[in-house]
Amino acid sequence: MNVSINTAVFLHNVEAGDNQIDCLRRLVNAPINDIEVRGELFNEATKDEELKQINLLCADNDWKYFYSIPEELFLNDHINENIKAYIEMAEKYHIDQLKISLGDLTNISDQQLRELNALLNDTSVKVTIENQPNDNGVLTTFKKNLDRLKAQQMTLGYTFDSGNWYWINETPTEAFNLLKDDITVFHLKDIKDKETVMLDHGATDWQSLIKQLNRDTPIFLEYDIPDQKLTAEIDKVNQLLNDSVTSL
Repeated sequence: MNVSINTAVFLHNVEAGDNQIDCLRRLVNAPINDIEVRGELFNEATKDEELKQINLLCADNDWKYFYSIPEELFLNDHINENIKAYIEMAEKYHIDQLKISLGDLTNISDQQLRELNALLNDTSVKVTIENQPNDNGVLTTFKKNLDRLKAQQMTLGYTFDSGNWYWINETPTEAFNLLKDDITVFHLKDIKDKETVMLDHGATDWQSLIKQLNRDTPIFLEYDIPDQKLTAEIDKVNQLLNDSVTSL
């Protein structure tokens, strides 16, 4: 298993005018497993064509295709009505997984959850929720809501973002210890003084966290990385993954 890439690593390239498909083409022959694109980084005028081309690129490179939705799933008293359209988009372009922030379940009824679950069970597209760097992502609140979803047997995975905890003054290791059995996707970043830094330059004990994950859990680099440092960051994670396999 190798590390995977979220297009956040190319943020500086996109801000300079590149699109996500051009960025991803630079990863051909790189030692990676999967890729994840970000909805907010698309130009709406060219998005459909890009999604089509990224699908072909994934097929050519045997990458699974993930998509990050820049929205929340639960909006206090109703479920984000866009989720159906996102699932239809994923089916059209052969996107394997969608990721969306959890949001606020305060006034979501069990009936609304059952209706959502019926939608989720009617598609092959996997949907995961993510912890946010806001009040909805505070560990006690997030755990309570995650437990409620589990009790309802929701067909939802969980993307653990190792960096978001810092912005709400939580500790990623404490959160990981409480939530690790529910993690289906792992977003990796290292943080120092609430800024992303290269791995081993921040406060995150990322190696310890990765060693505790299930072997089939996708691990995505998800922070802006200078072009000249990307290969080294990929190699850091792959070396740990390969060493872990060797030691089994």
